[in-house]
Amino acid sequence: MSSSAAFENCEDVYAATSSPCPRWCITPHGTHLGEEDWIHASEPLRIADGVLASLCMSVVPDTGAVDGPYVFIGGSEYTVAGATSLASALITLANSGDQDG
Repeated sequence: MSSSAAFENCEDVYAATSSPCPRWCITPHGTHLGEEDWIHASEPLRIADGVLASLCMSVVPDTGAVDGPYVFIGGSEYTVAGATSLASALITLANSGDQDG
């Protein structure tokens, strides 16, 4: 992912595109029926040994109702704000190690 700011208001991203698919979605739509085809998912990002993270949301085609986006890290689901907080905490942790060296 390039930055969390790009995903803070996905409804704007959705509305700004000419297709019903956010610019970060890599899902091949039209291959599933019903709700499975409403899911938008990003390219997985490897963040640790065997742990992947990805962005996911759904948009109901008839109503435009948006659920998400959510960041999935391993088996855990975070809001974008929660994932941003986690990232900040990890940066703080890493930076505290620099002070010891």
